[in-house]
Amino acid sequence: MFIDAHSHLEHYNNEEIDKVLEQINNKKIITISNSMDISSYMENLNISRKSKFIIPTFGIHPWNAFKYSDKLNEIEKFIYETPMVGEVGLDFYWVEDKTQFDSQIKVFKFFLEKAKRQDKIINIHTKGAEKEVLYLLESYDIERAIIHWYSGPKDILIKMIERGCYFTVGVEVFYSDKIKSIAKNIPINKILTETDGPSSQEWLVGERGMPIDIERVIYNLCEIKQVNYLEMKNIVFKNLKDLYYEEELSKMFDR
Repeated sequence: MFIDAHSHLEHYNNEEIDKVLEQINNKKIITISNSMDISSYMENLNISRKSKFIIPTFGIHPWNAFKYSDKLNEIEKFIYETPMVGEVGLDFYWVEDKTQFDSQIKVFKFFLEKAKRQDKIINIHTKGAEKEVLYLLESYDIERAIIHWYSGPKDILIKMIERGCYFTVGVEVFYSDKIKSIAKNIPINKILTETDGPSSQEWLVGERGMPIDIERVIYNLCEIKQVNYLEMKNIVFKNLKDLYYEEELSKMFDR
């Protein structure tokens, strides 16, 4: 099986979704479809009913945090029902309105507290706020974190590695020496793969990303880590298995 540990299936349009599901089902791509808010979570739930390989997860993306900072009671029930939390975190890079930073921190802290209490994996956005995210991971003693598309300073990367975080490597590894360097520094037993589809590939090169891109990510990691294709694929699979010990996912793995 392949692992796409960070995608946004709800962002595919009606004309694309059948092809997306075909690729996921044919290639057996376990796909964690992260949500941006309540409505996108509902969409991901609906999509997940069409494939046993899709795991829909609830989160409030930092870009949307300001809409929910005074409505935390409305989102708590979704945290209880989601198999893991995501996408959540901080973004001090793309969000230009600094007045939203306090809202981001408030909402992120809420998710961290709930994820810790419920012992859930949390899928984290860190862009431009890597130091702040690390501080909060330490403050809440978070042990089961996936750091999505890390592109920050090496010193913070090392400290996150020391904390036992897992890291997704995605399609930017095709184009960026910096991302290749980061991937090289991540311990092989902490690497996960992602597409962040469909928008990441589109943002990078103007092409809509598809689930099948995960194969190319694996090939790139083979070169970086100097292991063969099947071994790299199995390592990523085992890494998610080690991180995610929920009974339902274990049953899926055994199929």
